[in-house]
Amino acid sequence: MQRATIDDVARAAGVSTFTVSRALRGKEHVAAATRAKVLKAAEELNYTASRSAASLASGRTNRVALLSRERVSGWFIGELMEGLVDVLAPAGYDLTIYRIGSGEERSGFFTKLPANRNADALIATGFSVNDDEKQALMRMNMPIVSVNASDLTYCQASIAIDDEGSEASVVRYLATLGHRRLCYVGRVDPLTGNDWGFDARTRGYQDEVTELGLHDCGMYFVDMTDRRSIRQTVASILALPERPTALCVWSDQLAVIILNDLRSLGIRVPQDISVFGFDGSDAATTANLSTMTQPARQIGRLAAQRALTLIDGGTLDETHTVVPTALEPGATAGPAPADR
Repeated sequence: MQRATIDDVARAAGVSTFTVSRALRGKEHVAAATRAKVLKAAEELNYTASRSAASLASGRTNRVALLSRERVSGWFIGELMEGLVDVLAPAGYDLTIYRIGSGEERSGFFTKLPANRNADALIATGFSVNDDEKQALMRMNMPIVSVNASDLTYCQASIAIDDEGSEASVVRYLATLGHRRLCYVGRVDPLTGNDWGFDARTRGYQDEVTELGLHDCGMYFVDMTDRRSIRQTVASILALPERPTALCVWSDQLAVIILNDLRSLGIRVPQDISVFGFDGSDAATTANLSTMTQPARQIGRLAAQRALTLIDGGTLDETHTVVPTALEPGATAGPAPADR
C-alpha cells in the first residue's frame, strides 16, 4: 500500500500543503477548525510528517548528537543515554550516537564531521581533544556540551564529576577504618596516548596515599576482557610480602570480578581484605559493594537540558557544573584486620 503524502492530506482537508505543514507543526495563524480538519485527514490517511521536511521548514534537525569514546554498551554510557533521552524525547528531539572507540573512528568523525549536518547540538564525553580537533569543533558553529572533559575551551557548557577528589575520598574513608596498606587496581585503557586523556582516579589515589602517609602496596592495571589476567593480578596481590588490607578498584564491574576471585580463594571480604568500587552501578547494588557513586543518568539529564537551552538561544545560569558524588558504604569494606 502506497504511503500517504502531504499532498494527499491537503486534498482530503481541502487546504494547501503549506497550511497542512503549519497545522501539523502546531504553528500559529491556523484557525482551530482548519487545524482540526487537517489533523482528522492526517489520522484517517495514517500520515506522519516527515522529519526532514520539518527540518527544512524550521532550520533544525531536532536531533542532538552524542560523541563518545566509551563502549556504547558500558554502564556509564548506558545511564548517560537514559538521562539524555529522559529530557530530549519529551522535547521532540532524537539522539544520534557517534562512537570513536578507535583512532580510525576518531579520524573519520573529525574528517567528515557528520554531526554538523545532522544535529542541532553536540554532547561530547570521555576524551581530550587536540588542537586541530578543537578548531574543527568550534567551526561547527553549534552548541557543544562536554561531559567529564578537562579542556572546556571548545564548549559552551560542561558537566563533570571530580574523579580525582572522589577517589581521594575513598582513600580517606579507608584510612579512617584503620587501613594503612592499600592497592589500586585499574583498567588497561584500550585507547592509549595523551589525546585520549588520563585516569584522574589513579592520581587521586596516589596523591591521597602520599598525603596521609599510607603504604602503597602497588598499582595494577588489568585488561577487563581477560579473566585470566584479572585472576593473576589478584594472586600477585595476595602473594605480596606485605599484603594490602584494602583494594581501591577503578569500577564496580571490575571490583565485583575481583571480589568473586578473592572469595573463591578463601579470602574473607571484608574481614581479611576490603574492596571498594567506583560508579554506584547495578553491579554494586547486587553485590552490596562499597562504592563511590556517580549519578550518570542525572549527568545525562543536565547535559540535555543545557543543550536544549543553548539550541533555543537561551542563557545558562551555570556553564560549568561539577556534579557531586557520594560515598556509599556496603558490605565489602570494614575495619582493617589486626596485624598478625
